[in-house]
Amino acid sequence: MVKKKKILFHSDFALSKTGFGRNAKALLSYLYKTDKYEIVSLCGGITKHHPELERTPWKSYGAAGTANEALTSEKQRLDSYGAFEIDRVVNEEKPDIYIGVQDFWGVDYTIGKPWFDKINSVIWTTLDSLPLLSNAVAEAPKIKNFWVWSNFAEKEMHKLGHTHVKTVHGTIEISDFRPLPPESKALIRKKNKIELDNYIIGFVFRNQLRKSVPNLLQGFKIFKDANPQSKPKLLLHTGWHEGWNIHKLCKENGVDTKDILTTYVCKSCKDYEIKNFSKTSTDCERCRTSDSCITTGTSIGVSEKQLNEIYNLMDVYCHPFTSGGQEIPIQEAKLAGLITLVTNYSCGQEMCEPEAASIALDWSEYREFGTEFIKASTCPKSIANNLKLVLDMSENEKVKMGRVARKWVIDNFSTESVGSKIEKFLDSCSHSNYEPSKISYPEKNPYAHTPYIEDPKIWIKSLYALILHHEIKEDDEGLDHWLKKIEEGTPRQSIESYFRDVAMKDNEKHKSFRIEELFSGSSPEDRIFVSINSSLDNIFLSTKIISAIKEKYPNKKIFVSSNETCQSVFSGNTMIESAIIQTKEFEDPDFLNKNFFQSYCLDNFSIKNHHSILVQ
Repeated sequence: MVKKKKILFHSDFALSKTGFGRNAKALLSYLYKTDKYEIVSLCGGITKHHPELERTPWKSYGAAGTANEALTSEKQRLDSYGAFEIDRVVNEEKPDIYIGVQDFWGVDYTIGKPWFDKINSVIWTTLDSLPLLSNAVAEAPKIKNFWVWSNFAEKEMHKLGHTHVKTVHGTIEISDFRPLPPESKALIRKKNKIELDNYIIGFVFRNQLRKSVPNLLQGFKIFKDANPQSKPKLLLHTGWHEGWNIHKLCKENGVDTKDILTTYVCKSCKDYEIKNFSKTSTDCERCRTSDSCITTGTSIGVSEKQLNEIYNLMDVYCHPFTSGGQEIPIQEAKLAGLITLVTNYSCGQEMCEPEAASIALDWSEYREFGTEFIKASTCPKSIANNLKLVLDMSENEKVKMGRVARKWVIDNFSTESVGSKIEKFLDSCSHSNYEPSKISYPEKNPYAHTPYIEDPKIWIKSLYALILHHEIKEDDEGLDHWLKKIEEGTPRQSIESYFRDVAMKDNEKHKSFRIEELFSGSSPEDRIFVSINSSLDNIFLSTKIISAIKEKYPNKKIFVSSNETCQSVFSGNTMIESAIIQTKEFEDPDFLNKNFFQSYCLDNFSIKNHHSILVQ
């Protein structure tokens, strides 16, 4: 029997209500049904040992450790993505294929890992603004299989010379979304106490700042004032507990909140109801449970069948946004037969190609503070004018346009369309023979002295050589990239800082792997870690601590961390398995407990004043 290829799919948890999660669910379900692959999923946004992980038919690992307020916000973010788990899972599972699916900063730490080029690795990411994320552009030559969710990013990458980048759309299970017959739509409206002659304008979104809620409210106000006879209602299927303060925006723009509908989900019976927003939890009218209904979110939300009913409540779908990787609700709305109004920027450019059968919304450019990315501010008048355009369409025109749009989604975004392409790629990949113990990684030098050199080309080469320990060729894309930056006026200091930052980040990427090799041959419960962060005089006294631990736990291996000056004190101690030079990771209990030890002692005080310790 031919051995199945093992796929490590690194993305959001497949049962979460995020775009990445829904893509994972649709694609992995498709691949699982082929019975051709062994599937392992490293799931962002969910903790290890979470009971929900057992619900998937494939093996699922939680990416995040136990919440720890002591962690910096950056470490918490990386922890949530799985940055501290990825090496362990790769070394344990030994996959043939790795697919990292996330915003670029959610997977970029895997690029250059010792295993990344040893197995068939894919980065499948969303790039949504111009100029493209500089780190993604700089890393592109290192990523053999670089997939983006929209041809907006592919086209720009190709302009920059990275012609190997290609579009692979996020997958949608099309069987979940379809137009319902008029009598079914009428029943859904009746169930939710919505009149048949209300003109329902829908927007399905996570309440993030890049979703242009203020612009939509302004456009809705203009439209309603000009067309009161249409009895318009704005249905915002979103979570009101994050992002925009929609109530406040309604007041500022003169929009009556009675004209704003939203979706409530019952935590008890899982049914939903469309009604006006209340600032407190509401009782469920279906199961009569008190205070059980909340607005939809990434953890508690409607099912795909229910979401299809909600789309079918709408007369038109409007999706204004500043930028986006794919914006899956646009495709879902098309599958439900709706006319879609879409901001003609970022992935919206693809949604507004003629064959997609959308109505393009005009926008004006603004720059995002800090990143200086180009973002779109959707024109409220364009929203109002195009809502009127759809209002005046005949039913036959709407149906005809909706059918064209639905076919376009099926051809380009369905699990069968996208899944078959990925299946073909997987079948073309060879089995991996990666062995973690045989890999080593040269450390960069972020603190290297770099002399001033007048010639910009020689200077850039010196940064590569001295900081990144990399000899760059004359025709290297990276060299051309930085020379153009200098021509455009980018300060040399900024470029040098970038190189030093890359060196530090690369060292951090590989540190956990090197540390894991250091502790190979034993399990966490068989190890005790002791940090001795004291003066050289006190270090000698610390041997009493080591002796006491060894006496109490004779069968455990003791690892001692100290500063470099004091290494000679411990290196010859036969009670110690290994003496380790102190790094900041060894000052972090969460890092130690989560990765390598169940017992540890952090000594950050004067040993002279302490003659006993408690080992956790």
